Formats: sequence, C-alpha cells, structure tokens
Amino acid sequence: MRYKAGHKEEARDRILDAAGRGFRRLGFGGIGVDGLAKEAGVTSGAFYGHFPSKAEAFKAAAVAGLVQLREAIGQLRANEGDAWLGKFVEFYMSVRRTCELGESCALQSLTPEVARAGDETKAAYEVELLGVVEAVAQGLPNGTLSVRRKTAWAILSILSGGVSIARSAADPKTGAQIAAGIKDAVMTLVDKR
Repeated sequence: MRYKAGHKEEARDRILDAAGRGFRRLGFGGIGVDGLAKEAGVTSGAFYGHFPSKAEAFKAAAVAGLVQLREAIGQLRANEGDAWLGKFVEFYMSVRRTCELGESCALQSLTPEVARAGDETKAAYEVELLGVVEAVAQGLPNGTLSVRRKTAWAILSILSGGVSIARSAADPKTGAQIAAGIKDAVMTLVDKR
C-alpha cells in the first residue's frame, strides 16, 4: 500500500501531539510506550517507528511544547500590539490554569519532568526555553534587552509557578484568587520597569 507524500510526517506529528498530552497528563513515569501509542491510536511498533524510545518521545514533546508557546507569543504580539502581554497573562491564568492537564502548557507541566531528564533533553529544552524568553523580552516595552530578558524570566516563572499553585487548590475560588494575584504581580512588575 502506497501512502501519499507527507504521510510519515503527519503520523509522527500525530504521535508527538498525543505523547505530549500523555506526558503532561500523567508525567514521564506515569505513562509507558503502550499508553502513548494508545493515546495516538497506533500500535507500539508504529510508535517505535517514529521514536526509538520513550525518552526520545519525551524530549521531542517537551521541545515541541515550548515551540508552540514561543509561536503563540509571537502571534499574540503580532495581533495585539502593545496589549499582547495583558492578553497573554489573562489567557495563561485562565485557560491554561483550568484546562485539562493534557492540554496544559509545556512550560508549566513538563518543566519538572525535564528537570529529572538526562542532559540531552535538558539541553534541547533549554534552547527552546531561551527562544521563549527572547519572544517575551522582545515584546516588553521598557529597558535594555538585558533588563527585558531578566523581566521575561520573572514573568514566565511567575506564570508557570502560579498555574501550578492554582491547580493544586481544591476550591476553584482559591485558584481564582491565586490567578488574580499572579496577574496583578506580572503587570506591576512590567509597569515598574
């Protein structure tokens, strides 16, 4: 049976998306290759045809998650102009705080898993993380690029940590209070620069 051009790439992308959801929802240790393959609707053999190991799939999923974040920030900056940061913070502390874990942001959900990964995964993740920081820094209004990069690190850390803490609250009202505090803190940080 002959497949159309691009079939292999489409299949890999579908498996990668499913692996990302599985890793975000269950963590690296909480899901195996069989579970990742099932999530993607393929056999374990098909999974191994695209990724030689679970660790390689994790690395690819973590990196892809940051690429998606960087691209989303770029798109938001292009569409919203100077208002982009407020919209980003609002989205992150609402949709990314309340969505299903499998749909959560890689920055918030996969960073703790990357911290436990090998050096190769950490290095690949760091490259993309630096790209995310640069995308945020380039969109900030005040200060030298060095100052804006420091502010970008703070913003991303506050948002990621804020979502993690808010998700841990049993009462949705507590989560909403945390989100409101985080939003105010980020905007105050930027206004003071």
